[in-house]
Amino acid sequence: MVKKIVVCTAWGSPFSWTHAAYNMMNLTRPPGVDVMFTPGYGWCPARRHMYGVERALEWGASHVCFLGGDQVHELGILVKFTDHLESGYKVVTALVNSRGRVSEDQEPFQSNAWKQEEDKFVRIDKEDNPLQEIDTIGSGALIFDIGLLSSLKKPWFEEAIIDKDCNRVTTMDTRFVWRLRNEAKAKILCDCSIGTKHL
Repeated sequence: MVKKIVVCTAWGSPFSWTHAAYNMMNLTRPPGVDVMFTPGYGWCPARRHMYGVERALEWGASHVCFLGGDQVHELGILVKFTDHLESGYKVVTALVNSRGRVSEDQEPFQSNAWKQEEDKFVRIDKEDNPLQEIDTIGSGALIFDIGLLSSLKKPWFEEAIIDKDCNRVTTMDTRFVWRLRNEAKAKILCDCSIGTKHL
């Protein structure tokens, strides 16, 4: 049951927080659910995400939600997230379009969420179904049951640097969501109908 949600904006640059802050002030709060907002503090994205989770644990939150500080979201996002959680999902997300391209096979500003098919990841098509189970996504619009953290070893968020040139396999947030799916065995619902936009 959803009782208390901590919403963390774990982004370090204040370049677009004004629009995001006004948007978040106007988000519809789910009935009967306490909601607290916190910034994420720290030297890197992983540490800022860790900070948000630490605040949620201190407050006794049942769920942690990350919303990008460089985005605006449809005002009913928390209500839609809560409805999906109440239907049995432990992790719920929405598509957020990327700024630019994540990979060569991607259109500029395309939204990204992936399913694993055998040994490769396949980007979902939001036109296939407005509600899709996925295997990983970033944390731009993500909510999860805080109890899932007990299945993960710390650090919950970490960069995966693979060579001396500081290249990485994936981002720390997609890596975290992958761990929720594979280590915590949580099904992840992506609601492709929720409106989000990068600033």
